[in-house]
Amino acid sequence: MTDEPNPAAPDVAPAGAGSLDAIVRALRAAVSSVEAAVARVSAGPAGTGSSTVEQLLELADAPALGDVVAHHNALTRAVAIVDQTGALPAREWDAVADLGAPLATAVTRLRDHATAVLDEADVAEAGGLDPAQRLGETLQLLVLVEDSLNLWHRLRLEHLRTPEPGALPEAIGQARGLLAEHLDRDGELLRRARRALARFAQGTTLELVKRLSSTRTVKNLVDLREDLDDFRAACRADAAGWLDDEDPAVAEALDEISRPVRIVGGALGEAIGGSAKAIGDRAAGVGASGVERIERLGRGIARR
Repeated sequence: MTDEPNPAAPDVAPAGAGSLDAIVRALRAAVSSVEAAVARVSAGPAGTGSSTVEQLLELADAPALGDVVAHHNALTRAVAIVDQTGALPAREWDAVADLGAPLATAVTRLRDHATAVLDEADVAEAGGLDPAQRLGETLQLLVLVEDSLNLWHRLRLEHLRTPEPGALPEAIGQARGLLAEHLDRDGELLRRARRALARFAQGTTLELVKRLSSTRTVKNLVDLREDLDDFRAACRADAAGWLDDEDPAVAEALDEISRPVRIVGGALGEAIGGSAKAIGDRAAGVGASGVERIERLGRGIARR
């Protein structure tokens, strides 16, 4: 058994030692791990001259945060000192005190950007994945920055515990608001992103073959699916019940994305492996040379 609270219910009283301990536990439980997020955003695209983090923050109109991994490491180290000694040295707090405001702004802007991307995907032509190309990276960066902000709030609460106990109720309320936004907005981002990806994976057989005819498209599709899975795990989405009411068809469509080669092979089998009449119906207007190109395409993808 664990003494960590269910992240779906970070309900605490407005003041008091008990409420302080409860909100600290809730902050600790909100994000389970940032390892996948760090791995996803650490290396910048070759030849771009800027890191993935810088590009994503610029796209989101968020403040430049510098080395977000180093900041997270510094915050983690300070929290570890508190956990081990029961106190926060002034020098540790002074080193990270100014990170709160830019981290909070970055979390808000990254969420807003992800929401805007999904809005664009909703109105895009059916099957269009382009608007969501960098959505997965944005969500991964959100995990890292959000956990940094959670760590900062834990340190702030510890910093105020003894010298400024009168400031604790407001600080606890702000931390609770942060957790409420995490549950509400991040949960909705995950549900919408999964629905958008599922829509792309659905369609008629030949439409699916066309979409997956590019290895780049297949890679983007699988990468986004993996990013969403990592976001789901990092945010403890299952424990929080974020997907309890999800349409089962969404999960089924995403399961198919995990096996892109099988998808293409199966779709091509339907398109070209049936009766002559089925081939004629599906390849109408393409001609014999078009069918041969589809056959070569299927063999090429299957070998990759």
